[in-house]
Amino acid sequence: MSPVGEIGDRPSFMRRLGAAVRPIDDAAEIQATACAMLDEEFRADRSGYAEISATDGSVTVVSDTAIVSPYLIGDHQTAAFAIPLCDRLRRGAVDVRSDVADDPALTSVEKAAYAGMRVGAAIALPLFEGVALCAFIFLHYRHPRSFKDADVEILQETSDRLSTAIDASRAKAALRISEAQLAAAFESVPAGIAMLDTQGRIVVANSEYRRFLPGGIMPSRDPANRGRWQAWNDEGGVLALYDYPGARALRGERTVPGQEMLFRVDQDRHVWTRVATVPIHDEQGRVTGQASVISDIDALKRASEALRENEARAQLLIDGVALATWETASDGLVETDSPNWRAYTGQSFDEWKGQGWLSAIHPDDRTAISEKWRETVRKRRSIDAEYRLRKANGTYRWMNVRAVPLRDEAGHVVKWLGMNIDIDERKRLERALEGSERRTRVVLEGIPQLLWRADCSTEWTWASPQWLTFTGQSEADSRGFGWLRILHPADRAAALSAWTEAAAVGCFEGEHRLRRQDGAYRWFAMRAKPIRDAAGHIVEWLGTANDIDDLRQAQARQGVMVAELQHRTRNLIAVVQALSEKTLDGASSLADFKTRFADRLSALARVQGLLSHACAGRKVTFDALLQSELCALGANDGDTLDARIILRGPSGIPLRSGAVQALALALHELATNAVKHGALTVASGRLAIAWSVTRQDGQRGILTVEWIESGLAPPRAAGKDTRVGYGRELIERALPFQLKARTSYTFTDDGLRCTISVPVVADRHESEEDR
Repeated sequence: MSPVGEIGDRPSFMRRLGAAVRPIDDAAEIQATACAMLDEEFRADRSGYAEISATDGSVTVVSDTAIVSPYLIGDHQTAAFAIPLCDRLRRGAVDVRSDVADDPALTSVEKAAYAGMRVGAAIALPLFEGVALCAFIFLHYRHPRSFKDADVEILQETSDRLSTAIDASRAKAALRISEAQLAAAFESVPAGIAMLDTQGRIVVANSEYRRFLPGGIMPSRDPANRGRWQAWNDEGGVLALYDYPGARALRGERTVPGQEMLFRVDQDRHVWTRVATVPIHDEQGRVTGQASVISDIDALKRASEALRENEARAQLLIDGVALATWETASDGLVETDSPNWRAYTGQSFDEWKGQGWLSAIHPDDRTAISEKWRETVRKRRSIDAEYRLRKANGTYRWMNVRAVPLRDEAGHVVKWLGMNIDIDERKRLERALEGSERRTRVVLEGIPQLLWRADCSTEWTWASPQWLTFTGQSEADSRGFGWLRILHPADRAAALSAWTEAAAVGCFEGEHRLRRQDGAYRWFAMRAKPIRDAAGHIVEWLGTANDIDDLRQAQARQGVMVAELQHRTRNLIAVVQALSEKTLDGASSLADFKTRFADRLSALARVQGLLSHACAGRKVTFDALLQSELCALGANDGDTLDARIILRGPSGIPLRSGAVQALALALHELATNAVKHGALTVASGRLAIAWSVTRQDGQRGILTVEWIESGLAPPRAAGKDTRVGYGRELIERALPFQLKARTSYTFTDDGLRCTISVPVVADRHESEEDR
């Protein structure tokens, strides 16, 4: 078996690898680059990398540097050799095979597959995305090769670093997508939105916001552009820079819904805006920045001013000045001329009289207003209606028509007097406001938080659709203090106490469990802030509830895992210490100590591998433990059991996690003795291992194991050493003490008989606390 060529300096290679992959953001390119560098460093006959599907586990070879067949590029979903390889790689270690043809850990299918690919030695480096195996890099050699420990270490470090780099590249890609989506969302909002730091500088903003802050800094901190802004306080005085919304936010004050400010676009044009700011605090309550919104309200402001002018004009019309005034006979038909009507509509008198006026009404409004006018005349009541009236230039404007009957002394209607008031600007403003309300409603109903409002007395007045959907409450049921019924009974008193004190402390905060429609409870962080009037009095509360159930569960699981790790680490150190002392006592030389101690540490390592399954929620079974020991000693190659060994017993018997370690060491000592000194040293030897489980009411199941070796020549069997070795001491003393076992260890004429009865059987649903 030839050795691999000397590799370069390990730190140097790691630095070169890091420098090569650090600027790469694409996972596939990282894999390809690393593959090429490993190929060059380890001088492989073939190198490449393969990706593993997260859905069906199929393996796709993406790169293969071989210049002769067979080529491996393509899908290998049905390749049986790939399944055990992936299973080994999922453990996180580099898979190194110096001689695939003579490797006892490989199945016959794997050996045949490697032979078909003309591979004598192979290396596979696992690459992980999070905790999931996503790909691996392979190096193939035509002939068997030996690999030094330093080679394996550099390969393992390379695997770990590449997994980290791949995770980072995918995180960067996800971040870019998220930032692009956020930027697109910002740009889609019909207002300027930005986050500013404590110096008033823009951190992130959409283009609409930057239109108003060309210098990238808020007006009160920008000497070059502050002259473009003007604002006035409630008394009509000029607003000081100190009281600008951005300056107030840096002092921790909110400016909501906003301050109206006039922005000079250029020398001839000014735009009205509304600037709203909210300070951003860290966990200690310190201001770390602000969120700011600048809304262009120029059209709305000027429309409002126009509306006020229209309302003044309407008052004048009521006083006798209207866009058009007219009168009809008692039957509602026009008989008298109206110059201002005809001037506005462009109708002639003949077109106007009778019911001709209807032809100037918008076709969509004509039928409704005609029926309403007939009903008004019939019932002799006043009319107040709206319709669109055509101007002489052919355009339509909204009108408010008002008419009252003029009666004689007997109360009979003698004529109708009417006027038309132009309300087109008001209608346009109403539509604009309706659109703004719809957009606001969409935003409120689109965010994931549960929202609510309460009046100054802390009684709920409104709950968002998200609250109603999650809880199943109707809005009426949530009002007042009805929302408390959704809280977990154990949380209601604390929540009500905090809510009662909210006005005094200025906020409401707490973490409580809310009942979902299906009856399940989830943890939520509930917060509310007051809205105050100019005098500082609370007029309303706005609150949110954020789902933090997954976060709390993750924190709980983390705590359990840390405690379990500490517990097992202490136990493992104690076991290793005891192993070293006992092995040293029984060793005849330093070399003997090294061999025995290495074997026992390997057994302990196999136990820890099996115990990792228990950490994942699966119990270690007795048959798996036994097979692991036999396989490690060569008595079972994974597919075929040594013909001299007979196993008899039920499969799948779960063991308590705390008992696995001691029981595994006992099996290791028995198996090692059988291979080195016992029944498996001669062809005529036989090893029979039988196990069973007995249960008694209210007692833990008892596992009984019988280990019988036979077929040794009588002189060999009879030559018993009176010394008590570590294995026998473990069985006869340690197991009874640690596990309350009953054991026997007896030499027979042609072998050995050992019996172990121990209450280690676990219930499949037993928790780690019961181990």
